[in-house]
Amino acid sequence: MRRASLFVAFLLAACGSDPDPAVESPSSDAGKVTPTPSATSTATPVVDAGVDAEPPRRGPPYPIVLLHGMAGFKKLTVGPIGIEYWSGVLPALAKKGETEVFITEASPYASSDVRAREIQKQLEDILRKTGSAKVNLVAHSQGGIDARLLASPAGLGLGKYIASVTTVATPHRGSRVADLALGFVPGGIVDDALSALLGLVQRTAYDLRTDASLRAQLQQISVSYMDGDFNARIVDDPGVRYESYAGRSNLRTGIGVCDGAVNKNNPLDLDAIQPELAPTALYLENGLPVDVNDGLVTVHSAKWGTFVGCVPADHMDEIGIGPGIGFDHVDFYTKVVARVRKNGF
Repeated sequence: MRRASLFVAFLLAACGSDPDPAVESPSSDAGKVTPTPSATSTATPVVDAGVDAEPPRRGPPYPIVLLHGMAGFKKLTVGPIGIEYWSGVLPALAKKGETEVFITEASPYASSDVRAREIQKQLEDILRKTGSAKVNLVAHSQGGIDARLLASPAGLGLGKYIASVTTVATPHRGSRVADLALGFVPGGIVDDALSALLGLVQRTAYDLRTDASLRAQLQQISVSYMDGDFNARIVDDPGVRYESYAGRSNLRTGIGVCDGAVNKNNPLDLDAIQPELAPTALYLENGLPVDVNDGLVTVHSAKWGTFVGCVPADHMDEIGIGPGIGFDHVDFYTKVVARVRKNGF
């Protein structure tokens, strides 16, 4: 059942999940390819002068905006089958009184430089619709890189309109799985891990050679790019609060790597990784000490800003894809939003 859910979700995302600029709330490389530079000097404001001129803009609590990762989508329906990236999250938040929660949608296979500009337009719509001065961004995986580009003064420079950025399993220091796919690393169990990755995103070795957008996306989340370029350029906005969570799976306790966070790590709360993610998890774990991860992103790479803690979940459990045995992603995001509110946003 878990395998079927993953296959359907990613197959559908690959076969026509075109970006939809609408937002939704509960109430209504053959070689190294460098992503397009952020080109901040040409960035346009998130809201136009007409909106800025509406005094006063509403203060906190600010709207919550959810940003998806690679191959992501809002909701896909084929006949009676419906699959949601944030399944059940919006209704649960609505019951808590969170009626201004929006889902953005960006190109499933594109660099964050492209995706962030797509999301920018949606943030503009949200600010106009709600009359709010700012938004809170909650992002999974590559969505966190999109969020950082949106907020950074060296990115799109929208920090004035963003109160907080909360990331979940975002490869802030890249993912070696992406370096593997691009041919930057050799040997070992590479073949199994690469096959697993391509299967997850429903892409082929031919796509890796010919799809410039896919290669630019993988380049974006590679260790070589994130650590060697992105993090040096895309500095945080000092007026935005940055917090992060990491996933740990494959029956790893997280002792050592998850300790010292805001939330206490419970080493007895373990997660059995989904079979589709097992090869990539083992690839990332290779070496001593074991590099604890969620199947695609290591705990080390996921830490950014204030590290709130680890969750016992793999990369797909974190967003409710698969049976999610033992991990309640809806409860998790409810707590994430509650923390944003506790921080005063």
